[in-house]
Amino acid sequence: MSDSDRNAESSRPIRDEAPIQAPKRPIDLVAVINSYNRKALLEQAVTSLMEALRKAPFESAVVVFEAGSNDGSKEFLEEWGRRYPGDRLEVVAPHDKRASFSDGVNSGCAAALARFPLCRWLLLYETDNSLAQPEPLRQAILLLSEEPRLAAAGFTVKRHDGSFTGYGMRIPSWFSLLAGPKLAGRLNLHRPNDSPWQSANGICWRLCDIVFTSPLVIRRQAWEQVGGFDAGVFPFSDSDLDWAWRCRESGWSTAVIASEDVVHDNLQQSSPDSANRVIDFHRSRLRLLKRHRSNRAPALIKSVLFLRHGLEAIWLACRSFSDPGAKEKLAKRQQMLRSVWTGYS
Repeated sequence: MSDSDRNAESSRPIRDEAPIQAPKRPIDLVAVINSYNRKALLEQAVTSLMEALRKAPFESAVVVFEAGSNDGSKEFLEEWGRRYPGDRLEVVAPHDKRASFSDGVNSGCAAALARFPLCRWLLLYETDNSLAQPEPLRQAILLLSEEPRLAAAGFTVKRHDGSFTGYGMRIPSWFSLLAGPKLAGRLNLHRPNDSPWQSANGICWRLCDIVFTSPLVIRRQAWEQVGGFDAGVFPFSDSDLDWAWRCRESGWSTAVIASEDVVHDNLQQSSPDSANRVIDFHRSRLRLLKRHRSNRAPALIKSVLFLRHGLEAIWLACRSFSDPGAKEKLAKRQQMLRSVWTGYS
């Protein structure tokens, strides 16, 4: 599908269809979406999700945490709720200022569990996700039902052009932080752990240290036992890594299901928080490793990080004479040089 076709698809008007009847059975699964100023992606994500849930062999609802968008996202959601009350889409808003990503997920999940107290599964679903059919969700629920120590199940995901993209990673190390995200990627330091694929009831799955929330079906019991995202320490980056790590420490495991029907693709539409992504990454990864690895190494680690940022700054300064884009990256490295000693705060 071409970019123009995708854009036309995502901006299509909401169809007038007969509302779906209210469920006769309790809600089993509630999808939670965190939405902020990505209306084009939100329209596509909600449309594909609703079409899949309408065909699913279980009852479902959707809770959207609308974090204060000004691009028409809120109006789109309200209109959908009016036209299709049978879809059971509810919108939750922040109490005061715009909340972080983790705040949004936590608030959405809390609202879901309060509104639908008998639900067994939470689906963390992002605005850059889409589903071709309900089969992946059915498989995730079946797998979690048969494997009681699994806290959550995600999926192998692909882009709209059919190419597969990352679904998870192994537990990070101090060395992967020191190497930096690009070099760590080239060295495959974040490649998912190679546990063997298993097959049962037509489901091909494997254990994985960390499965990203794009999307992720979570067992309610695990969410309540481990607690939600730590919004105070990990407001944006690594919130899902910290949650998966806490699951491991509590005796839970996470799995990924092989699927051809799940898309994770932002179509190159940056998140509103992407401008600070490199600093957020280093701040959060340092906090993550201090919490779960060891609190004894940071003095040496910060010295090495300072050296790396300095070398990167020199390289970017040389490039900035011929590459205007290098100037912005240089400013970030200078900021990181100043803040590395305080944990990038």
